[in-house]
Amino acid sequence: MSTNPLIKDPGRLLRYRDSIYASDLLICAVVYLDFFTFLHNCPMTFDQICKNFETAQRPTNVMLSLFLAMELIEKTGRQYKPTDISSEYLVSDSTMSLVPYYASLKNRPQCREFHDVLKTGRPAGWSSRNCSTNWIESMENAKFADVFTSAMDSRGAFLARRLAEKIDLSGHSSFLDVAGGSGIYACSISHKYKHLTAAVLETPPVDAAARRSIESKGMSDRVNVIAGNMFNTIPKHYDVHLFANVFHDWDVDSVQKLAENSFASLRSHGSIVVFDSHLNKDKNGPLSVAEYSCLLMHSTEGRCYSTGEIDEILQEVGFSNISVALIAADRTMIIGNKNRTG
Repeated sequence: MSTNPLIKDPGRLLRYRDSIYASDLLICAVVYLDFFTFLHNCPMTFDQICKNFETAQRPTNVMLSLFLAMELIEKTGRQYKPTDISSEYLVSDSTMSLVPYYASLKNRPQCREFHDVLKTGRPAGWSSRNCSTNWIESMENAKFADVFTSAMDSRGAFLARRLAEKIDLSGHSSFLDVAGGSGIYACSISHKYKHLTAAVLETPPVDAAARRSIESKGMSDRVNVIAGNMFNTIPKHYDVHLFANVFHDWDVDSVQKLAENSFASLRSHGSIVVFDSHLNKDKNGPLSVAEYSCLLMHSTEGRCYSTGEIDEILQEVGFSNISVALIAADRTMIIGNKNRTG
């Protein structure tokens, strides 16, 4: 748990893994939708794009952010149109068209899956597994939950340390890591702030994996595990709620519900902390986040939200004094305060 200032940022390595689905979404759009040809002939608004291509809003949102970040499209007012490079190389009737080159990969399973996700809005199987079980249902299986929780724990070894270094909880007394997985964030923060009463809220069977992980870190005496569903109620008597890499798994209505539950159960003058990969307010970058959002859109009900979207949701449920800080590897921390003004 000790902090080593010489540890290198593995952001590049995280991106190699997190961006793996972005190219497949691009191939899908080029080949199955002929997206850039249509847009070249007729710039469109978001709603027009959804109507013309018969695509659902959530995956269309992710696709447009990716192409904005890739500088393949640009937005003027409310309309999207191709940039010069995509007009020259990704339009079917261009003399320099690369569409046939992209089409040679159209039968990749992920490309076909993206076409279904774009049309239906429903996620495909996690890691393109050939089964009808989505990520949410898979997490109800103890074996899958153990493997997935371990994967998130390995990522958190770096990110949780960086978050603990930059978050200031000196004025708080209790801390709840909501849907905290392995408990890596709760352990890292508790290691720094020894005065905090800390707990992890998780649903079965992940709560069992959390207990084993916390015990392996020698933190069982510092970090408790509570079995429960964050969509029902969040335990009261805590003055900080951390949602680390949680919102991105859920649709907008679900994120709104989680923010409402947090606000309702937080102590007066408490804080919500949202740590995640966030797009900027214009939703045209960072590219690494737009790429990661493709994976989330493919395999979960969520996507990467922008800092502006989270700001708006938090304010709608009553949080104020919203602040945003870059932590590491294009991850940002958004904090909202309850009953605190000025």
